[in-house]
Amino acid sequence: MTFPIGFEEDVLARAMRDVAYLKKASNVLDAHHFGTKHHAWVWKQVKSVWEKYREPCTAKMLLVRAKADFPKDEDRKAYLELCSKLIKLKPATSAASLDELSKFVRFVNAQLALERSAEALEKGDIDATYSHLQRLTQRDLKPRTYTHIEWIEGFEERQNERKHRREHPEAYTSIPTGLKKLDAIITGIQLGEVGLVLGTTGKGKSVMLNNLAYEAVKRGFDTAYFGFEMPARQIAMRQDARWLQMSYRKFKDYDFMPSELREIEAKLIRMRSRFEKKLQIISMPVRSTDLNIVRAALDDLRIEKGFRPQLVLFDSADHLLPTDRAESFRLDQANVYWGVKGLAEEDGYAIWSSTQAKQEFATKTITAEGGGESYDKARIADIMISINEPRKHTRATKVADGEDDKDDEDGTCDESMITTTKGKYMELFLAKYRDGASKLTIPLDAMFEKMMITECGLEESE
Repeated sequence: MTFPIGFEEDVLARAMRDVAYLKKASNVLDAHHFGTKHHAWVWKQVKSVWEKYREPCTAKMLLVRAKADFPKDEDRKAYLELCSKLIKLKPATSAASLDELSKFVRFVNAQLALERSAEALEKGDIDATYSHLQRLTQRDLKPRTYTHIEWIEGFEERQNERKHRREHPEAYTSIPTGLKKLDAIITGIQLGEVGLVLGTTGKGKSVMLNNLAYEAVKRGFDTAYFGFEMPARQIAMRQDARWLQMSYRKFKDYDFMPSELREIEAKLIRMRSRFEKKLQIISMPVRSTDLNIVRAALDDLRIEKGFRPQLVLFDSADHLLPTDRAESFRLDQANVYWGVKGLAEEDGYAIWSSTQAKQEFATKTITAEGGGESYDKARIADIMISINEPRKHTRATKVADGEDDKDDEDGTCDESMITTTKGKYMELFLAKYRDGASKLTIPLDAMFEKMMITECGLEESE
């Protein structure tokens, strides 16, 4: 196994751009892992800036530090040339994978241990030889997969990170849903998180995913949409209807007036340059795909298209096969969703997946307990929302716990309090939010004909 210098430069370039990746890398790398003193020095600066200021290391910071560490121009030249190269480099190899980073660390640890043991053996120091080999095997047999925090000692560092997040939210990827009341609570979905969209058959789970993709792309996030129950062409046609705000049937039947075709062309001219290469749609056969195949497809996108999504959508992960079969369907489903959570955390994606709710929730609000056959879904998910068709309209954004004394006697509210919808009245229920409040109901305007779901009373903006 070899790790060329290009690998190390991909690692450094990615760490200088991506905060989420930098946080992961700092847990497994150290300066001595790099093959040259120049690469080791850059990593030392990148890690030092992160630990002290909770910010990525910029070109200006590297220049200042190089001048301080290497006063002579001839000594500084090689370092500045490497810095310039890294700033221009667009990492697109598997170096962006934490798994590859871990292999790299293990490789270098083994190399260093063997070199040190060989040196000790040449000197006749048998005890030192065995000591180096023993430390290597112990570390490899029992790898540190846990995270350790010294609480009081690390408090100031955590405060600095929280302060930086507050002052520089743009440095931390958060992908909004486009539903303002929901985003005000969950602040969008973060990299490493898994969100589930629950619903019974025909309630709009796939349409909601369609809208989550639309809202992410509209805000500039690279998005990959995986369909496991409908072909890519159909998913793309749903996006056509959503983006152009026209009837899905018109696209399906190619039933356009000349004026509509002119309107489509005018909109496409505006959208092409802005949204080019932002959304990739992939369909895979039902019940014959597992997460290994999904990972391979994501690798293909990265290698062939130079595309690495921030948001990944699954419609639906229920259809994925487990990589290791269990003795029951319930455990198979648990294995799949634990794998989805691993994909989000290890590779740094934000993931939304639709999931089928239990049929007993067809006529009532779907809670976290309604997540199909596997209770593990509720344990794994960071966010769970459900799409519901209420029998009676409820007051906008009420807490669905029966304790709001402003409700009518029968637990519902005056329908005149609900903003008039252009489509079908539905309700979104925030069933779980790991990091804050939940049990919130938000009224929705579901225009299924145009594949649109918006909040009641909010106009669509370009």
